[in-house]
Amino acid sequence: MKKLSKKLLLSGLAALTIYSGFNTIDISTTYAKVNYDVFDLEAHRGGRDVRPENTLYSYAYAIELGATSIECDMQLTKDGQIVMSHNPILNSDITRDENGNYIENNKYDIRLMTVDELKKFDVGVMDPNCGEYYDLHGKTQFTYDAKIPTLEELMQLIQSYGDKNIVLNIETKSYPDPASAGYKNNADPKKFVEVFNNIVKKYDMEDRVVLQSFDWQTLIEMKKLNPNISTSALWQEQPSWGRDSESLRRYEKKKSPWLGGLDIKDYQGNPVKAAHAIGADIISPYYTEQTRC
Repeated sequence: MKKLSKKLLLSGLAALTIYSGFNTIDISTTYAKVNYDVFDLEAHRGGRDVRPENTLYSYAYAIELGATSIECDMQLTKDGQIVMSHNPILNSDITRDENGNYIENNKYDIRLMTVDELKKFDVGVMDPNCGEYYDLHGKTQFTYDAKIPTLEELMQLIQSYGDKNIVLNIETKSYPDPASAGYKNNADPKKFVEVFNNIVKKYDMEDRVVLQSFDWQTLIEMKKLNPNISTSALWQEQPSWGRDSESLRRYEKKKSPWLGGLDIKDYQGNPVKAAHAIGADIISPYYTEQTRC
């Protein structure tokens, strides 16, 4: 595939993220219709409305469907490995223990656990009693016995399919804001990026990953370490459900911890200018804050 453009791009407006209805697409007719140079068919968390999120089952299904990119999330473990998980704390809605029981909420912090410890849990069956989350994402989801995969296992999966094109739009889940629920035990940004970079280089994926993050310090560290890897600056300006602590509006009078030391006032309050200042290749604003041209 062509090397990702180094121009400042807008992510989200030209991408189709896979949500509900994912399993209604005829896979046999998908491959020939997808052209990454024109349109990006992106599987969110691997396509969580059809397969358990951020598992090898969801990633494999995205590849088989003909997705051109996979959106996924990373956490850094106690033993210095990267695993695929949106939440830093094991999600009680999707996680069962060795006895098949759904775990207690807010009990297990991935960043304080080893990969071996994490592999004892199963994340392949969503709890049908978890309420709105199940209504939104669980009703159409196939179930499996699934473990939390490592980033290396994801890379190996892609290689096993012989896929030469799919891109990983992959997020460092990092929480630099003391007001964020994930702030305690947050991974060191430099260490996080170093581990990521080593794995990407090991599997020769430098041209096929985009490192995205709300924590711009990880993007800054990435550019310092390996400028060949594309970065995507995530942000949102207004508070919204589930993301209040990430809002830039909360920091109008002081520096936001999310911007890696930058003060948005130095850029006339313009996140695009700020993203350009850190060398981001892509800008990814929160979708509800976009207007039509």
